[in-house]
Amino acid sequence: MATDAVAGRALGAWVQGVQFLGEGLLLGGISFLLGTILASLRGGGADVQARLGRAVHTLRMPITAKLFIGLMALGMMVEMAQFGLYAYAATLAADPSFATLSAWLGPLREFGLGLLLSGIVLALATIARVLGFQFHRVTGLIGRAPHSNEVKS
Repeated sequence: MATDAVAGRALGAWVQGVQFLGEGLLLGGISFLLGTILASLRGGGADVQARLGRAVHTLRMPITAKLFIGLMALGMMVEMAQFGLYAYAATLAADPSFATLSAWLGPLREFGLGLLLSGIVLALATIARVLGFQFHRVTGLIGRAPHSNEVKS
């Protein structure tokens, strides 16, 4: 009966480690997609300006983009570390230190998740800023933006 309890604790550690590693990889994939969107917006805006025969102006990398990269990388490292520590905890399922390690791993995995989600929020803020820059640049290239009292046809 005691071995069943030990096996249950070991499997529980594996399940939690794999579950949060998978969640971290999913959020990492979303982060890479957002990074690709940002790169496409930058490249597309430069192409439009060049095809119009105008000087190409691009937005310098905003601090939110730099923080996005850092938070994404740090969050992925924390998620991988928690997986390794859960795998180690699974080997200690019969040891009294298992409970202590498990108590620390829960908040660690949530911290990694928070880093990844914060990075995603910063990526979305960066996309909004780039879109605003592109809007003002393109409207400046084609003339003037319509006034609010003009009728659009």
